[in-house]
Amino acid sequence: MTTSGRSIPTCGVQQGDPLGPLYFCCGINGLVNEILALNPVYNKWYMDDGGIIGDVELLRKVWKLLLERGPEMGLELNPSKCEWSWLDPNCEAPCPIRLEGVPEKDQVKLVPHSKIEMLGVPLGSKDFTSDYVKEDLLTRLLPMLERLEAFEDTQAAIYLLRVSFSIVRATHYMRTTPLDQWKEHAVAFDTNLKSSVENILAVKMTAPVRKQTSLTPKLGGLGFRRTVDHANFAYSASWHEALLTSREQWDRPDGVPEEYKPQSVASFEFDEAVHAELVREMEAADKPRESQRLQRLAQPHAGSFVTALPSRHDGFDTILKPRTFRTAVYYRLGIPILDQETSCPLCMQTINIYGDHATCCSKSGDLIVRHNALRNLVESIARDGLLSPVLEKKGILGSAPGRRPGDVTIPLWEEDRALALDIAVTSPLNDTNLRSKSPCEEYAKSRKHAKYDKDFKESDHIFGTIVWETLGAVNSEGESYLRQIMRFSSVRQNHEHSSYCGRMWARLSCCLQREVAKQLIQRTAGQKYHDKLPKNASAEDVAARVKARVEIDN
Repeated sequence: MTTSGRSIPTCGVQQGDPLGPLYFCCGINGLVNEILALNPVYNKWYMDDGGIIGDVELLRKVWKLLLERGPEMGLELNPSKCEWSWLDPNCEAPCPIRLEGVPEKDQVKLVPHSKIEMLGVPLGSKDFTSDYVKEDLLTRLLPMLERLEAFEDTQAAIYLLRVSFSIVRATHYMRTTPLDQWKEHAVAFDTNLKSSVENILAVKMTAPVRKQTSLTPKLGGLGFRRTVDHANFAYSASWHEALLTSREQWDRPDGVPEEYKPQSVASFEFDEAVHAELVREMEAADKPRESQRLQRLAQPHAGSFVTALPSRHDGFDTILKPRTFRTAVYYRLGIPILDQETSCPLCMQTINIYGDHATCCSKSGDLIVRHNALRNLVESIARDGLLSPVLEKKGILGSAPGRRPGDVTIPLWEEDRALALDIAVTSPLNDTNLRSKSPCEEYAKSRKHAKYDKDFKESDHIFGTIVWETLGAVNSEGESYLRQIMRFSSVRQNHEHSSYCGRMWARLSCCLQREVAKQLIQRTAGQKYHDKLPKNASAEDVAARVKARVEIDN
């Protein structure tokens, strides 16, 4: 639209049209085939960026073809953006294509063999490649990191850092340029990224924590993989994929394995090895808490809050306040939140430097608040699926006290029977669960099914459990029920299923970690570590301490 009316395009493709690139490629396909008929050594195009290799006479014909056939397709050659290179590094002849009456700045550029680059990939000498990557990658990196470090929203800063432009550029070079040509800058990139993560989280990381941070979130990390560790996987995968796409025969470069392995597979296997090594180190050092923490973080959905998009698309469930997010990350990475043990201000039991007691302290009703937050979110997802869920349904097993297993009850589930879901959270790091291979599974079996199964045999209700661990894992039965509920919800809400489920798992994970972090903050925040309440402290002293901490948190 213009101020004078409509403007009707007569050539080109619509800007912003997702099919525009496809239309363009279809439009120039005939021209590309005409060039191919001239039998060049190389003829590859990416949109309007073409690379052609042949003898001088052939390239003159190509140039003439582009000049004559291009305009009728809406393609106008811009000589100043065209480049000529001699593949003989010793050749010093000028560019054979000259335009009469055209100033030098608008002529075809002669690019030395040592400085060839195509589509943002340096193909020249090793020194040129190194300088090219340094300029493109590191020069842009530092200003971006400084802005993210100054960002007050910690969760958003970490999310943007993981998916930012500079990370994308690093991936570009990992897939297109052999690491040995820019390893020095890869190390610098990794070092700067690590420092930025530390500055955003306001913590200095030990070597084991740095290793964990570099793991995929699926294995307990934050997803900040080091380029020096994964670049060779990326380059090898890219080489094999390009070979397959081109249907040509290429000489395999040194360092590229004969067998193709997708980068995602190779990188995950590498992360698995690092994760296993970390577990072995903790076991060898007789640190059962750290070993258990690492192993339980490698369970499905335990890292969903890390990768959650902090967006209001589904409400505020995936948005974590800066202090809450940092505390959740400290708990995940095994970073102390105290410099020495202290007493719980509510029950006087010892809180270790990681705050473990805070996640299972039964005083002040925090466990109920955490339980109800998860219960309400499960009910909300079921309601979106039009399953008519009922909260805390009474009388499922009679009126006896302490026997209300239906935190969320779905009236019609299977063969005219209702589904009563019992929701719970357990800590895998308390003394009871520290040696357990799967605390959430054992809790569901010994604390829930052992208690209720026999009473549901003749009932018109099916009994099910959803048991989370404070680190994020969920029992397999609970995962199965949640998946089925999400299936109903995505269909009823007319959402694409996989993306909807991803958002729901993120909401549940953020809800859990928000409540766990609040427990940690409420019992440790603002306390001078040497200022311990005496065991005979009055109720008024305890209440004043808690009130002060709540005010600090707010």
